[in-house]
Amino acid sequence: MKVKGLEVLRCDAGWRNYHFLKLTTDEGVVGWSEFDEGFGSPGVSAVIERLAGRVVGQPVFDHERIYTELYCFTRPAAGGVVAEGLGAIENALLDAKAKALGVPCHALLGGKLRDRIRVYWSHCATWRINHPTLYKPAITSLDGVKAIGAEVREKGFGALKTNIFIYNGGAPRAWRPGFGVPFMPELNIAPHNFYGHLATMMNAHFAAATPNLRSWKSTSIACLGTRRCSPRRRKSRTDTWSCPTSRGGAQSPTEDGIRAHEPRAGAGCSITVNHKRDRNTRLGRQRRGSARGLDRPCGLFRQAHQTAQRVTAAR
Repeated sequence: MKVKGLEVLRCDAGWRNYHFLKLTTDEGVVGWSEFDEGFGSPGVSAVIERLAGRVVGQPVFDHERIYTELYCFTRPAAGGVVAEGLGAIENALLDAKAKALGVPCHALLGGKLRDRIRVYWSHCATWRINHPTLYKPAITSLDGVKAIGAEVREKGFGALKTNIFIYNGGAPRAWRPGFGVPFMPELNIAPHNFYGHLATMMNAHFAAATPNLRSWKSTSIACLGTRRCSPRRRKSRTDTWSCPTSRGGAQSPTEDGIRAHEPRAGAGCSITVNHKRDRNTRLGRQRRGSARGLDRPCGLFRQAHQTAQRVTAAR
């Protein structure tokens, strides 16, 4: 079974766009994967489309060799957006292979280690604050925060995760230091998925086959894009999920729904730099000093220079 074609599909999903990769084969098996390029990763689609010619005609079952060749071909720019493009291609190959073999994807990842997967409610309160027209009821005060906490317990979740928010004029507002807002202190980072149902199912296979799993993130409420692109919602207990047992990735998106909704320009996370504020920062002063032609290292180069001097003195 060989790869016949790769096609990137995009659609409007409310406050952002959803992105999918459809991999077709000469035997009619279709592999799917979901990726994102509207939330800090612009250009993933371009990576996929530029590399498609090196994938078409290849045996689907040779996904490890295909991935290794693509990695070697893109070695000068390994990581980042390129790695996300390679991941989308590999996930679609795995989906097609699992469907052809008649096994779940987690069987290709070494086999499942558990029958149920713990989940927690992610972005609890956050999205009802940031996107009140899409995630209701909207939270406009501390009473709304308390109410959603009670809702988490009533729905059977054993844990929740929220983002930091502050009150501005009595109303809550998201505070995202270092994330989408430059020149503010970064507190922490956490890898997670909060996209559509296909990405959720892809994560379910990974969670099923990962030894050191503690809990798995779940965004409880589906938004507009999920309803447009997903044929159905999985029914399960809210505190755990049953590991999928059907062939492949366990869910294929509704292709007609994807094609019927063109992606919106500007959807997702936009970053605006306040140049006026930048003038008063240390980095801004360093930039101006460099522009004036001052003969001294600046920024990271100056830090590296000072570190090298301390190491030399210590020796």
